Amino acid sequence: MITRITTRIPLLLICLICSAANSANNADNWGKEIKTKAEFYASSDVSKFQVDLTRKWYEVGAKAWGNYGPLEFWIVGHDVKAAEQLDKQYCHLRKQKDPEVDTNSCENRGHNFVTYAMNGNAGLNTRRGKHENWSGFIVTMSGKNPGPQEEDYLTVVLHEYFHVYQQAHVFSKDHKERDSKNQPNPWWIEGGAEYMAQLLYSRQPDVSPNHLRIKMGQKLRSITNLDEGESIRDIPYGKRGHIAYDLGAWFIAYLIHETSEEA
Repeated sequence: MITRITTRIPLLLICLICSAANSANNADNWGKEIKTKAEFYASSDVSKFQVDLTRKWYEVGAKAWGNYGPLEFWIVGHDVKAAEQLDKQYCHLRKQKDPEVDTNSCENRGHNFVTYAMNGNAGLNTRRGKHENWSGFIVTMSGKNPGPQEEDYLTVVLHEYFHVYQQAHVFSKDHKERDSKNQPNPWWIEGGAEYMAQLLYSRQPDVSPNHLRIKMGQKLRSITNLDEGESIRDIPYGKRGHIAYDLGAWFIAYLIHETSEEA
C-alpha cells in the first residue's frame, strides 16, 4: 500500500506541473507589463539607422509607460516592390502566429504596406478578438510623412506606442465592447497620444526646453479652423481630423493640469 502511494504521488505532481506550465504558456497577459521586447521587421530598402532609431524611441516610451505586448514594429521604406515582399513576410508571420489566418486575404487587405510606401504615415493595428488565436499590437512606421530624418518621426514613434498603452488597458475581446470604451472621433484617443508623446519627448536630454511650448502653440492655432459652435467631439478622422488631434491634445493637457498624469 505504501509503495503504491509513493509511486502515484510523483506521477500526480508531474501532471500538476505540466498542467500549470500549459496554463502559464496560454495565459492572457493583456494589460500586464511584460519582459519581452518588441519585434522589429523592415523592408529591404529601410536603413539600419531607421530601425535602430525606431527601437530607441519605442524603448523610451516603454520605459516611461510600461512595456506592453506582444508588439511588432513593421518599418516600410519608399520602394513598392520591397513593400510587397514585406507584405508576404507579414502574412506568413500572421499565419505562423494564428493558423486560422487566411494568407490570401491578408496579402490582399486594403491598407497594406504598399499603401505606406506610397503615402507614408504611421499606424497601430490592435489584434484582439473572440475568433483570433493571437492577441497583440502591430505598429507600422514608414519612410515619409514623417521620415526618420525629421524630428517629428521621434514623437510619432512615441505617439503610436502610447496607443499601445491605451489599448492594453481595454481588456475585452468583443469588438463592440472595445469600441464602446473609446470615442469614435479622434479628439480623445489621438489627443491623448499626441500630448503624452510631446510631453515625454520634451523631457528627454538634448531636447529644446521650449519644445513643448512651441508645439502646443502650433496646435492651438487649429482653434481658428473650428466652425462656429463646433465641438472637437464632432470632428471625425479625415481632412479635418488634425483639428481634433491638436485641440484634443490641449484638452488632455488641461485635464492633466487639473488632476495628474496618473489620474
